[in-house]
Amino acid sequence: MSHTISFSNQTYIKNEPIIIYGASVYGELAYVSLKQMGWIPDFYCDKSRKRKEYFGTKVISPEELEGFKESNIIIASADFFYEIKKELEERGCSNLFDMTEMLKMDIHKEQLSNRAREMYDNKQNYMNIVQNQLEDRLIFNRIQYVVSERCTLKCKDCSHLMQYYQRPEDIDLCGYKPAFDRLLDQVDCIAELRILGGEPFMNKNMDQLICWYHESSKIQNISVYTNGTIIPCEAILMSLQKDKVKVHISNYKINEDKIKKLIEVFEGYQIRYFLREYDSWQDAGGVELRNYSVEQKKEVFSSCFERNGFTFLKGRLYRCPREAHAMNLKAMPDVREDYVDFMYEDAIKEDWKQQLKKLQNRSWLEGCNYCGGPDNHVQSIPAARQISQPVEYRPLY
Repeated sequence: MSHTISFSNQTYIKNEPIIIYGASVYGELAYVSLKQMGWIPDFYCDKSRKRKEYFGTKVISPEELEGFKESNIIIASADFFYEIKKELEERGCSNLFDMTEMLKMDIHKEQLSNRAREMYDNKQNYMNIVQNQLEDRLIFNRIQYVVSERCTLKCKDCSHLMQYYQRPEDIDLCGYKPAFDRLLDQVDCIAELRILGGEPFMNKNMDQLICWYHESSKIQNISVYTNGTIIPCEAILMSLQKDKVKVHISNYKINEDKIKKLIEVFEGYQIRYFLREYDSWQDAGGVELRNYSVEQKKEVFSSCFERNGFTFLKGRLYRCPREAHAMNLKAMPDVREDYVDFMYEDAIKEDWKQQLKKLQNRSWLEGCNYCGGPDNHVQSIPAARQISQPVEYRPLY
């Protein structure tokens, strides 16, 4: 496996077009960086059929790269970096670049969207993924560890299906630690371990997870995702001070007084955090069966922003957080091919490794059949619409 080259004024191939692969948030960072370098991209490339232009630049499909194999192609994605790189190599594209040097530039943040500022502040995550380009290594750009089904908000459109839980519970972290240890033993690197819920601060033992894995050389960064409604206990606050840890605060503009108080506490404890405002969300719809064909499942999967949202829930690693919760809720069948189960100590370790590689290479999931297909580029509903009661559904078993 060849390595990408870091794009700069010294490394690009002269007299060849510049194409940014990824018409989303890293594509925005790439555009702003190129502009500061004195360049404007000739094209964007993206799998989405809905986006025709981005920053006034035409978006072409991956199939159209056939006529641009010698172009300078910049991979503008963290979650899908390896997927894009593999696809470009298979298409015969030879000049593949990463954004490492571009992200080291002093970008003027006032030019960026709120989401792009977050990615720029967390640019080390992208750089770690680029550095991990080694053959035959089992690498996960991110794994989401669910620590609670409970949440302080009742969001009607939660893509992780918290709105369906009738009797949500905290996860027994000690009980599932052996399973996660077995998973960690199989992988070579997790660029980002995300701790989330529900609301992760609902689990009063959440600090244990950080203390267990902060020193692991296989885990490069730890992120905690909170809605900002809870000021955590002293033990959790102390764990959040560790240097690998950063907190993502989601501001839905319905609890800003609580967020202000939380930020005051974080700053007092010198905890690293990022505040992101959300006006809208992608619409994934309900959990009803769609009866999609395989081709339709592939289409839903290929445009989904969570298709690399590997999620650890109750001893299993799933490819998709929504599917993880759908199975946990018994809202869809238990499909063995869509997860790897680490609950059995006597399993053959090589079998686990092969299962993980198969899971990474899936091109669709049965969970896609129970999803409306949240497109990566289309935020079509207001964020965090609140309801008073859990949404009713009929468990399958």
